[in-house]
Amino acid sequence: MSIQSEQDFFKFEELCKDFYLKPEETIKIDEILHQYFLNPNFLIEYKQILSFTKNSYVVAQVIRGLIKCVTSFWTSLTPNQKNDMKSNIWLYIESVQPLEQFALSLLFKLYSRVLKFSWTEENNKKNIIVSVKNLMGKSIEHHCIGLRILKDIISEFNEYIGEHLTVLQHRNISISLRDNILLDIFCISLESLNYALTNSMDDKFKSIRELALDLGYSCLSFDFIKTTSIDSSEEILTVQIPSQWKSTFDENNPLELFFKIYKQYHSTKSLECILQIVSIRRSFFTTEDERVKFLASIVQYTTEILKSNIGFNEPNNHLVFSRVIERLKTNYHLNNLVTVAGYSDWISNLSTFTIDTLKNPQFSPNSIYFLLTLWAKLVSSIIYVKGDPSKTYLEKYSPIIMESFINSKIDNSYSDDEDEHLMDYEKMVEILEGIPHLGRITYQATCRQIILLLDSISANFLNETNPNELEVYERQCAWLVYIIGCLILGRTSINSSEEHDKIDGELSVRVFILIGYNDKKLSNETNNQYQYRTSRISLELSFIYFMQNFRRIYIGENSISSSKIYQRISELSGPTDHTSVLFSIVQKIGFNFKYWAENDEIIKKSLDMFWESVNGHSTSKMLIDNKITKDILKTHSSQVFPFLEKNSNPRNRTSLYKTIGKLLFTDENMGFFDEFIAPFDDTIKYLLNISTPEQFRTEDIKRKVIGLLRDLRGIITSANSKRSYLLFFEWIHINFSEVLIKIINVWVDSPEVTTSLLKFLSEFVFNRQSRLIFDSSSANGFIIFRDTSKILVSYASLILKANISKQDLYKYKIKGIQTSMLLFTRCLVGGYCNFGVFELYGDPSFTSAIDYIFQLCLSVSLDELMSFPKASKAYITMLEALCLGHTLSIIQLNQQYFIHIMKSLHRCLDSQDVTMSSSSCTSIEKIITVCYYQMKKKSSQCLQSIHQNFFSNTNILYEIIDKIISIIIYEDNFNQFMFSKLLLTCIIFHQDTFTTLKQKYVHSFNQQCPEKVEKAFVQLMENTLDNLETKNKDKFTSNVSIFRKEMKLISSSTGRYL
Repeated sequence: MSIQSEQDFFKFEELCKDFYLKPEETIKIDEILHQYFLNPNFLIEYKQILSFTKNSYVVAQVIRGLIKCVTSFWTSLTPNQKNDMKSNIWLYIESVQPLEQFALSLLFKLYSRVLKFSWTEENNKKNIIVSVKNLMGKSIEHHCIGLRILKDIISEFNEYIGEHLTVLQHRNISISLRDNILLDIFCISLESLNYALTNSMDDKFKSIRELALDLGYSCLSFDFIKTTSIDSSEEILTVQIPSQWKSTFDENNPLELFFKIYKQYHSTKSLECILQIVSIRRSFFTTEDERVKFLASIVQYTTEILKSNIGFNEPNNHLVFSRVIERLKTNYHLNNLVTVAGYSDWISNLSTFTIDTLKNPQFSPNSIYFLLTLWAKLVSSIIYVKGDPSKTYLEKYSPIIMESFINSKIDNSYSDDEDEHLMDYEKMVEILEGIPHLGRITYQATCRQIILLLDSISANFLNETNPNELEVYERQCAWLVYIIGCLILGRTSINSSEEHDKIDGELSVRVFILIGYNDKKLSNETNNQYQYRTSRISLELSFIYFMQNFRRIYIGENSISSSKIYQRISELSGPTDHTSVLFSIVQKIGFNFKYWAENDEIIKKSLDMFWESVNGHSTSKMLIDNKITKDILKTHSSQVFPFLEKNSNPRNRTSLYKTIGKLLFTDENMGFFDEFIAPFDDTIKYLLNISTPEQFRTEDIKRKVIGLLRDLRGIITSANSKRSYLLFFEWIHINFSEVLIKIINVWVDSPEVTTSLLKFLSEFVFNRQSRLIFDSSSANGFIIFRDTSKILVSYASLILKANISKQDLYKYKIKGIQTSMLLFTRCLVGGYCNFGVFELYGDPSFTSAIDYIFQLCLSVSLDELMSFPKASKAYITMLEALCLGHTLSIIQLNQQYFIHIMKSLHRCLDSQDVTMSSSSCTSIEKIITVCYYQMKKKSSQCLQSIHQNFFSNTNILYEIIDKIISIIIYEDNFNQFMFSKLLLTCIIFHQDTFTTLKQKYVHSFNQQCPEKVEKAFVQLMENTLDNLETKNKDKFTSNVSIFRKEMKLISSSTGRYL
């Protein structure tokens, strides 16, 4: 579609408006607009449209179309088109059109992307700085636009966008920006801030100040050393600012500037900039005096803010300031802090600030987390303080903080909002991590406070009938139980004593008594309303947390059975030892399975506790041979475990039977196998006896099928010995393939069923701990793979026919392909089946499995497959297993499959996942090595395949060698020996391709140094022979080190980034 007339334009304009104003038609309109953007004339028409219209909707869509064209087809554009677009967009920016913000944002994004993609051809990298400075000098409005453009440039260069660029090229372009203009941009942000401050009375300069702060933060949060993963969301705790920035920091003192702005305007963004500066690596300061001076400045500025509570009425300011203080301790030792002048004033004000935060519920739990983490770090560092530890004042302030924390949780429990905090389990446990350090510094005083509160509150809780009051007491009890559990867990990391163990006994006995009374009260309730009360659920989760921690510390591998804790518990509640406590925990787990069957969170955490108890070395011995275990093995239906029917999460079934399987497959209990497995046997026979697909395709049967597959997967996961696996195999193999193929044929369109089936099958064929090792006279290994192949082929043949939309692609197809590749890989590496036997006897099981696996892989695009990390990893792992164990089979595949494999491996050579890049490297080397040796044979059967797959597709080797050389020159985190071996293998296999590439690299640098590049390549091959012997590879690896060093010097001197 194209715009040839005024009428065409009005039609286009209407579509642009509707795209934003009619959300229900957005997808349909986008498809129509996409036809405009794909038209070759669009790259000419856009200039006329932009010069003609002032409509923000139209401008935004035109810019969006240009972004799509640039991102997807950059390499197809001519140099003139690229330069023309870059200059036209800049001129349009300079004209300061009256556009809406969303259109301006897209405009700046487009310019930044064009700049990034053309960065390697830019001879003078500082031209953009000159242009932006000239723009900013025109007016206040131009100044704001310049700041926004620079921020967008940093953001664009810091991201991995543009499929035509490899990860390595993205990284090198980003590094080039850092080395050439990032400091200049940071200086512009500081100059703009000072400019705004000198005109602080004028409201027009407010925008400059805010935008300059945004720009400064973007500079300081730049990924300076480019080690952050593309998909990483982790915060960088140390800012690796280059040493070249030191003079700018000395001259401009940005720390003072940002604090000045915060004190004057209470700006959150200025605090975020301060956070980055506080996080600067300590080695940035060349002398100890500079480091101490910097630390003293931070202490002084933060003390001023703490004293006056500047800006804390804004919750965001409070949170970021808490992070600043916490980061200060992360980067500097307590020894450094206590020597700073004004430390005593700082720690006193910090204590007041923390207590006020704990008392005030309006502040974010994140603020509390950072402050408690800070105090925990301070307290844990006392033992490393030189001299008198009292100079830290921590023994004075820490107990007050701990007392305030406990009181704050009791007081805040009157608010319904506290339910939300209690139910956010992960965040709450994070907050509690610092409690052991604070609580155990004066443990007796802390526990006295807890005991007084718990005794009073638990008494009220047991006697209360008013639902509203009951909710308050449940929250209060939950918080106290969590705190007790956390204090007990801290025994491993905190210095303890017999006295402390006795105190733990005093606390623990009260919790166990509370659990008993609570369960009795709950079992007497006539309705199930308690299951929907958040405060009651929180209390149950706190009991589980406490019992888990008690078991970890005082029962099992790390337990101290003779600990004084049991002596104290026995004094308070009767004779008790670690065995009786363990069985009371197991009984509590059983109680939860019955009375909390519909609550997924409680069931999941109870199952986790059950598994850890059964899986522990010492605790498992106590549980294996006892009546409770025998009863479970004999009867494990939904009558015993009601959640099997009532709970909606089928994963819990797998967890339960994994745990029961652990108890079953022991010498003491294996005799119960037939009795244990009988219910599953009945279910399989029932499924086989259903005669028609219509009868099989009901929701009731679906639930039975998913339950059966989930349960069996849990059982086989725990069959870790040859004897236990054989016991399971001999039972199931009779009806194995028949029932699974029947399930697939009826339920192939249900991912809940197929995923459960494929995951069970992948566990069944997994040779975990060499459990699938059969006698030499046994055909079991062949039977397992033959049946697996039948099931895999049945699934693949049906799913390939399914018509699946892009929105459902992962759920309905890619997830199944991923699991299919996993189970096939496990078959390949299992070592229990000689696959050559199938070909020898004309059995197509192996060849059919390979064929259908690659049909599945080709049924989705490589981009789609690689966009899901788990699927891409399963794919590359499978290719490695095939390449290492079945190289000739890979070489003899049809051309379509072979090219797809090589493109996939080539793509992953520079993956940030080291496992994937190593696997790709190993796979390619194995393929080429086998081809090399096969070509030396006169009568090789696969010569035709080698010529067809390699020599008729010379691009494959060219691109592989090109990428390897690029990685060797520019990449830092790679396995040099592995890539060196691969490069030598490729060179020896096809010298001509290497020669062609060498000429490319010679000509790609400036005319001043082609002879240096030529010499580096000559040295690379120096003293290497035309063979693939280990000695020759070792010599070549040494040459690669020299080559890499020389090429790095050449590229840095020419400013060339390939």
